[in-house]
Amino acid sequence: MDRYYNGHSPYMLGKGSVAPSEKYKIIQRRLLAVLLFLILLWSFLSFIRSDFFTLQEIEVRGNIHTAQDEILQAIGAVKGENIWRVSPSLLRGSVLGIPRVDTVEIHRLPPSSLLVEVVEKEAMALVPFGEYLLEISFEGQIIGSTQTPQYYGLPLLTGVPPQDLNIGSYIIHGKHLSDLNHAVRALEKYGLTVSELNFADPANLLVITMDGLVAWLGDSEFVEKVDLLSQISAQMPSQIESGYLDLRVKEAPVFSPLANSGK
Repeated sequence: MDRYYNGHSPYMLGKGSVAPSEKYKIIQRRLLAVLLFLILLWSFLSFIRSDFFTLQEIEVRGNIHTAQDEILQAIGAVKGENIWRVSPSLLRGSVLGIPRVDTVEIHRLPPSSLLVEVVEKEAMALVPFGEYLLEISFEGQIIGSTQTPQYYGLPLLTGVPPQDLNIGSYIIHGKHLSDLNHAVRALEKYGLTVSELNFADPANLLVITMDGLVAWLGDSEFVEKVDLLSQISAQMPSQIESGYLDLRVKEAPVFSPLANSGK
C-alpha cells in the first residue's frame, strides 16, 4: 500500500491551484462588476437623454449685416431637441448656405444652449440696381443689398455688364475680379476714399475720388498707380477740385483739369 502513497493527501491542491469556492467568488465579483458597469452606463445614457439637456437657447455672435432671424431660419427648428442629438456640423453647413457668411463655428453649451459664431464676408463695392445697391464681396459674389450706402462707406462699382443680379450669384470673374481686388486693396492701403470705380472699359479702370478727380489706371500695376495717385492728390493745389489724371503709363502721368476748375 505504501507504494501508492506519494507523500500528498489526495485532497491537497497543487501549487498555484485555486479552490472551487474561491473560483466561484471570483466569478461572482466579475459578474457584479459587469452588472454595476451596465447600471452606470444605463444611468448615464438616461441622464443625457433627459429633459435636462433640452435645447432652449441659441446665441448668435459676429453677425453685423446678417439678420439673426436669417441665421436661425437656416439652422431650423432645433429648439426642444436634445442638445446631444443636434449635429453642429450639419447646422454649420446650413448656415454656410447664406451668401454673406464666410465661416461659422457652432458649439454646444450644455445643458441647454448652442453658440453660433459667424464671420461675414467683407464687402468690396456696391453695384447700383434699381432702388437698391448690391453688395459685392472680394470673391465677386452678391452677398446682400442696401438702401443706405453711407452705412458701408464703399465705392460704387459701375460699368458692370447687364445680367441676372440675384443675391448669391457671381457677377465678376477672372481678370476683372483680380484687377478690382488689387485696386480696392491698394486704395485701402493708401487711405484713398473714392466715390466710384468704373469698369466699362476692361482695358482702363477709372477711379473717381470724392473731390471729382478721375484717374485712369489702365489694366495693370494698380498698387503702384494708386500710390502715385495718392502722392499727386496730396500735392495738387486746393483750388483744383476736379479733372482727369492719366496714370495708364505710370512713368508719365498727365493731369488735365476740367474747364471750370479753379473758378
